[in-house]
Amino acid sequence: MKGLGWIAPALVTTGFFGSVVVFVLEQSSFKRAVIDLARRDLEARSALVAGSIGEMLNTIDFRELNDLGDSYARNDVRLTVFTGMGGIWFDRTPDGEEKESIYASAPCGDFTIRLGLPLDRVLAPFERAKTGFTISAVGGGAGVLLVFILFYRQSVHIRELAAIERFRRNFIADFSHELKTPLTAILGAVDLLRECPPGKCGVLMDMLGRESRRLDHLAQSILDLARLERGGAVLELSSVSAESLVADAIEGFAPAAKEKGVVLSAVVPPGLPPVFCNRAMALQALSNLVGNALRHSGSPSVEVRAEAWRKTVRFVVEDRGYGIPHELREKVFERFYRVDGSRESATGGAGLGLSIVRRIARLHGGDVRLSGVEPHGCRFSVWFSRSLSFSPASLVFSR
Repeated sequence: MKGLGWIAPALVTTGFFGSVVVFVLEQSSFKRAVIDLARRDLEARSALVAGSIGEMLNTIDFRELNDLGDSYARNDVRLTVFTGMGGIWFDRTPDGEEKESIYASAPCGDFTIRLGLPLDRVLAPFERAKTGFTISAVGGGAGVLLVFILFYRQSVHIRELAAIERFRRNFIADFSHELKTPLTAILGAVDLLRECPPGKCGVLMDMLGRESRRLDHLAQSILDLARLERGGAVLELSSVSAESLVADAIEGFAPAAKEKGVVLSAVVPPGLPPVFCNRAMALQALSNLVGNALRHSGSPSVEVRAEAWRKTVRFVVEDRGYGIPHELREKVFERFYRVDGSRESATGGAGLGLSIVRRIARLHGGDVRLSGVEPHGCRFSVWFSRSLSFSPASLVFSR
């Protein structure tokens, strides 16, 4: 039964507009029918007139004939009497004007009686009917169409609310799962510490520290994402050197890269224009990309570079690791999404880093894209556009 609610308004709307279309297409036929009906009526009236004025014509009583012609003229009917030779013997035209008319004739002895009726009067009922029918049909169709549109908007709103509710449930489920893993390790370590001999608790303390940091990172990521999506926050923008952004991102991960044996390099050509952005947010976005590449790509090398692109600067983080299938390249930007859940859990990822990157980029009027690298690997490109799309009231410009 899903979707049947569309049928009734659609059929009614189609019926209204369809009747208008049929009327417009067939109006010439309707007009001919109206004219034919009026002509038959006029022929009957002509025969009656011929039968009633025979004596007037024989006695040449122009007074009665003029009175009769005047009465017809007041009703927009033209009375004409022709002689047997075709000449006009009597003629009375309404208002003294010649109009396009329809005519009907009837014999009357040696004369011929002809009645003429202006075409505009013949078609007046037809024109009123056409106008009224068109207005009512269009108005009714527009009303049904409006209901149809309101119904559609309401259904869209309901779907949006359902999507929000699904996201809320999924968010709670994913967050609970992410929270449970480090909490279980922490609680287990605490229980073991109670029974651990003095001086032999170093491994457990290390576990407590590691899992506590993981919890802190998860909480901070969620807070960051909520702060970015809340709206209304002040965004300080300034001109930032692309070289300094890349250098700071590299510096923060240099120890981790060395420990993993990953070659972390930077390529920044000279002469790049400054980036107009919020420095802290831009650095966070770039750091998230570098951190993901180091932790999850399995690549022996990670390259971070800045390059001129479409009158702005684009930052690229490229690895030669496992790569991501093409059909999953948009899903990785969803909250809590992880390409390989078991592998990501082992490296401590919560699936929020790329969501934060995209949100930061779009706040700056830019975006982030993922593409593949031959023969394997990933290339993340992020940029911060100069043509900002958010309200100036939310911006603070600083030097």
